[in-house]
Amino acid sequence: MTEKDKKSVDIQTSSKWQDLPIGKISTEKWNVRTLDKGKGIEELAESILKHDLLQPIVVLKENDKLELVIGQRRLLAFRELKKRGYSKFNNIPSRVLSGKPDEETLKILSLSENIQRTELNRVDIVEVISYLYNKHNKSAKTVAKILGKSVPYVYDHLKIQDAPQEVKQMLSKKELTKEDVKRVMEIAGDNKDTMISLAKEMKKLNPYERKRLAEIGKIEAKEKTQITEAKVKELVTKSKKPHIEERIVVPLTIELMKALDSAVKDIGLTREEIARKALEEWLGNKGYYKE
Repeated sequence: MTEKDKKSVDIQTSSKWQDLPIGKISTEKWNVRTLDKGKGIEELAESILKHDLLQPIVVLKENDKLELVIGQRRLLAFRELKKRGYSKFNNIPSRVLSGKPDEETLKILSLSENIQRTELNRVDIVEVISYLYNKHNKSAKTVAKILGKSVPYVYDHLKIQDAPQEVKQMLSKKELTKEDVKRVMEIAGDNKDTMISLAKEMKKLNPYERKRLAEIGKIEAKEKTQITEAKVKELVTKSKKPHIEERIVVPLTIELMKALDSAVKDIGLTREEIARKALEEWLGNKGYYKE
């Protein structure tokens, strides 16, 4: 074991736990997370509200100052809950480092925490949601409350549950997005082999081509065309052909932008896809548009 390794072990074994006031903890000095630090804080706050804090933060005490080392998002979630009026989140469970480690060691501790703590794989999320859905009498509303998510978020993941394992593996490896898998299932219907063939081809396409493949395939599915292996190749070829589209710039209010971004987070579509679907639905309801 190197001297640096010994130092890291000493830091961890010599620390103690205590509740610390969230207003007295500074986040500016040691934490390496500077981008996206506010991303998903509301969802994390909901999770903490329902299940409490599963892991304490780590702080360094220098004289009367408390400097955060690990747990920036957890601290921000506690501050969010305090803003909502929950007084029990005035203090946060913390591990206080004894002694004063060098700056390099503190940076390594913070970085290793952020590298090792990865988001659950999409397939794992699908499995958990499916399990909860079946356990709670197939109530998406109940599952949404348990997870602190929206009902559309639950339904979106449930749709993927019936995808073939091979397609789920592509999702797990991030070769396909959640929306790609739903597109494949919509085109293929109940044909598992066609789903796999489409997924294999779709993962080779760029985002624009994937969208075109979904549009063309959706038309074929509505016409109840049999999607054979040869048909899959034909659809892919068509999706790669140049296609002219006009772009319209629409100014949005702050409230609309917030609503749009909330939908993006819940549904998993891009801003452009949601705007297009909303426009199609509105024009369709008014009788101006027919697919």
